[in-house]
Order: sequence, then structure tokens, then C-alpha cells
Amino acid sequence: MGWRTIVVNTHSKLSYSNNHLVFKNTRTTEKIHLSEIDIILLETTDIIITTMLIKRLIDENILLLFCDDKRLPIGKLLPFYARHDSSLQLKRQLEWTQQKKIEVWTAIISQKILNQTQHLTQRIFDEKAYALMTLHETLEPFDPTNREGHAARIYFNTLFGNDFSREQNNDVNAGLNYGYTLLMSIFAREIVKSGCMTQFGLKHANQFNEFNLASDLMEPFRPLVDQIIFESRNQNFTKMKRNLFELFNSTYYYRNKEMFLTNIISDYTKKVIKVLNHEQESIPIFRL
Repeated sequence: MGWRTIVVNTHSKLSYSNNHLVFKNTRTTEKIHLSEIDIILLETTDIIITTMLIKRLIDENILLLFCDDKRLPIGKLLPFYARHDSSLQLKRQLEWTQQKKIEVWTAIISQKILNQTQHLTQRIFDEKAYALMTLHETLEPFDPTNREGHAARIYFNTLFGNDFSREQNNDVNAGLNYGYTLLMSIFAREIVKSGCMTQFGLKHANQFNEFNLASDLMEPFRPLVDQIIFESRNQNFTKMKRNLFELFNSTYYYRNKEMFLTNIISDYTKKVIKVLNHEQESIPIFRL
């Protein structure tokens, strides 16, 4: 797996030559070996890309993200088959028991609330962090009393003010949504690489959401985005977007070592799926 995140935001042509991505515009031509690339973000619609390059990006499991004319992510390129035994793994996915899905989803949400709590503690919002911990202690399987929702309301109001809601049209929400879309895209890629379908979630079951499973698995990682947006809350959306790319340049502590986020997500996804397949006892732990 590569390590570079490539952002293309000017009128240009992207093509393929001898295992390299070739970037060309009116001023320069650059080549980047495909083995170095992890993610490509096409941030403008004013880009020409060749089908041979697209085919090779699929071969190498390089995530390709497309933006609209407002420079917001609207789509991604995912392969149909990312492993040789995709049909076998899909059969296993369809056989996941409801009890196992409940156990795994509840463990994932537990991690999410704990990471939200830790983030508030880092910001010295100790009283609100204690409130979230109290909600966590009463979390039940599949969360019938919506402890997750209550925790989220306290959490976001603490970070961004009592008048804030996730439905508002403002730069903070735009930044949060942009960051969450980046996270979901990486999880979707890893899910496909593991031979699963992204549409079949654990608790997320929206018929219009093609990425229900990615939406489930990414939950503990959302506070990584929240940290960046909180620190950028007084900046405009353009600067927030630039700051969010630090997600892929920074390392995080996971399983007793420092790792890049895309590598963590790859390992986390594989191990969660192993638990759902009854091949492993418990899901890995990710903490801020």
C-alpha cells in the first residue's frame, strides 16, 4: 500500500505510463509511481483522466475520489472484486448472525463514545466528559435508549456551542461532513478489499445508503475529524479542507505502535470482519 495522498485541483490531464501516474498541465509534467500512491482526490471537474490510468488504479486498489463543481466529494471508484475469494466472503457476510452484529456494533459504538469522551477531556471539558462517561456506562446492546445520540448532542454542543446542530448549513458542518466522507471512503475501500459488500450494514440499514457497513465501522474514528475541525472552527471551509488532509500525513497509536491512518483502517476493518466471521474473539481497540 502506498502512503501519498494526491490532490489535483487545477485544469490538467492525468494519464498512465510504465507504472506511473503522469500529471500534465500548461506549466509542468510530473510522474509519480503508483506504488507510492494511496489516495487521489480530484478536487475540480476540470480534469481529463484516461481509462488506462483508471484501470491501473483499480488494479492497485488506489482510492480515487471525485468532487463536484463546488469541490465537495460526490463519488469514489471501487473495484467489483478486490480479492480472489470474494464470492466466499460475500456468502459469509450474508450469514452473519444478528446476535454477532449486535455485539460488534455495540463494541464499536462503545469505542466511539469513549473517544468522544477523551476528546472532551483533552479540551478540559471535564464535566461534559463525565456526562458522556455516565452515558457510556449505561450503554446496552444495540443501544435501545439511544445513548449514542444523547452523547453526540452533549459532545457537539460542548465543542461548538449550545446553539449548534448537525443540520445547520455552516462551515463547521461542511468541514465535518467533508472529513467524514474521506473516512467513509477509506473504510469502503477496505471493506471491498476484504470481499464484503458495503451496502449491508450492522445497524445502518438505509436503503439509499450504499455504504452502510462503512458508516458502521468508521464510528470510533470520527473524533479524529472532530479534533481538526474544532481547532479550525474559526477558519473558513477552504482552510478546514486543507487541514483535514493531515489525517493522512499524521501517525496514530494503534496496537502498541505508531501507524498511518490508512494502515490502521485496513487492519481494523480486516479484524472486525474476522470477528463477524467467528474467526476472532473481539474487535481491535482504537483510541485517540
